[in-house]
Parts: sequence; structure tokens; C-alpha cells
Amino acid sequence: MAKKFLLCFHDFSVWNYPKVMPILKSLKDLAGRAFSVLVIPSTEGASEEAVAGFRAALTELRAEGFELALHGFKHKAEFSQGRNYMGLIGMNMTGGEAEFAGLSEFESSRLLQAGLAAWKELFAGENVAPAAFIPPTWYSNKFLPRQVRAEKMLYEDRFSLTTAAGRRFCSPVASFAGIPAATEGLALAFGKVILRSPVKVPRLALHPVDFPHLETAARDLIRVALNNKRKIVHYSEL
Repeated sequence: MAKKFLLCFHDFSVWNYPKVMPILKSLKDLAGRAFSVLVIPSTEGASEEAVAGFRAALTELRAEGFELALHGFKHKAEFSQGRNYMGLIGMNMTGGEAEFAGLSEFESSRLLQAGLAAWKELFAGENVAPAAFIPPTWYSNKFLPRQVRAEKMLYEDRFSLTTAAGRRFCSPVASFAGIPAATEGLALAFGKVILRSPVKVPRLALHPVDFPHLETAARDLIRVALNNKRKIVHYSEL
């Protein structure tokens, strides 16, 4: 059986798509296949022109074989209503980006539905379902996995993947996001280890902030996976 890995590009949004689109296409050329793109669906505050361009970019990605997944709602929390103490810690550690961290059942469901509504608005008139749901920064709450599965989506956390049918398996992730510059070398080394290990489906999670500073490291990790006879899979193929 061929070894696999997930190449996931996080934080694709109405605010960064002009910069990110060339990066995605360049990485596709290197990887030999289109991969999974995690979409922040909120377009609040963006101009009509920007939203139209974002929609066109999403259509273009789909036409080129990229898989689209739902990445929260705004990727930035505006309040802490219904958030427990551990959630507040997660928010503090991520600069307020862990919008699902420690939420109550009601608030978690409300925010998930807001994300889904924003997604549907982006794809108005099209039947485009998200391939998976990934909470921003992977910080979550105890209710969210069940709520995501109820919407028939795969759920991803920091250490594992859980299909909509409830099948869960280990999936370590290599990522440079949110780490001190002094630890980037360690993150690169860890990525090489998991991509060469026998683990079933390791992940490489890239972010817009990785480019251009860490582009060489990101490309090196893709080459490590390919040289280790791993092939890119999509969430929908798991």
C-alpha cells in the first residue's frame, strides 16, 4: 500500500488570496498534485470587488483540482462569551486566533453554523461542501468534534483526524506557524522525521506567513515526503 501525506495550506482568505494564489500554484508544480486549501470563509469588511475576486479564486482552485476545507469562521475571536479558563489561555497563546477554544456547547455550535453560513454565501448557487473542518490553531472544545461530525465533515485536531463516520487515527503535523524563530530548525527536523516515519497519514501544514521566509524549508519537506514514496491525498480520500 502506498504511503500517504496531507499537504494543507491554511488561512486562505479574502484578505490574502492575491498573494497566496501564486504560492499555491508553485507548490502544486513541485508536489505534482493539487492539495488541500483551508478557507477562512468570513468576508466581513471586504469590498465587493475583493469578495468577487475571492470567489473567482476559489472557483479557479476547484477547477485545478485543489480541495477546499472550512477553517473556522473569522480565525479571530471578537469576544469570550461562554469561554472557559483553558479557552482563555488558548486565546492568549494565539493572539486571539483560537476562536473555538474552550467554548460552551451553545457558543461552539453558533460559531460553527456562522462559519457554514459564510461558506454557503461564498458558494451561493453551487453545491460545494467543505471537505473537512479544521478549527483555527487547532485549539477546540469538547463539543466541537461531535458537532462537526453531525454536519458530515471530517474533523482535524492537532494530533489526529476523525472521519464523519467516527473513525479516528493518529496524524502528527509539521508546522512553523506561531513558533519562535529559534525553534524553526527543530520544526523542520520534526517534519522530516514524521514524513520518513511509518505513521499512516502525517500532515504538512503551511501558512501564508511562512512565505517567503520559510519557503525553502517548506519545499524541502515536500521533497522529503515525495522522496520517501509518499503521495498527497485529500481529506475526502481518507
